[in-house]
Amino acid sequence: MTVEQVIGIILILINVPFGWGGALVCGYCGQKTGKKFFYVLSIAVYILSWIMLAVGVLLCGKPYAEYIIENYVAKYIVPAVFVTLAIVIVFLFVYRKKIFKKYKNEKTY
Repeated sequence: MTVEQVIGIILILINVPFGWGGALVCGYCGQKTGKKFFYVLSIAVYILSWIMLAVGVLLCGKPYAEYIIENYVAKYIVPAVFVTLAIVIVFLFVYRKKIFKKYKNEKTY
């Protein structure tokens, strides 16, 4: 296995948590703060995750990428992402006042 294949596998495995998690967290921050920057960042993170997937497939090859997606991403990564995102959402909901306290007195446009 070459270094390119290993990098491709890593990119394929981390693109799902990076895209979903980053977009969700940035969207939540945008909603709570009212700042458009977080919405733009959310879209950028999601687009970047698709680029990561494409580069990963190019680096490790289509047949190997399909095998990884079917046997690892769909079975293990996606359920783990859902559980992790649920934990993050609960954490943000419980500690939202402490996290966003500094934005309370700031004007939003």
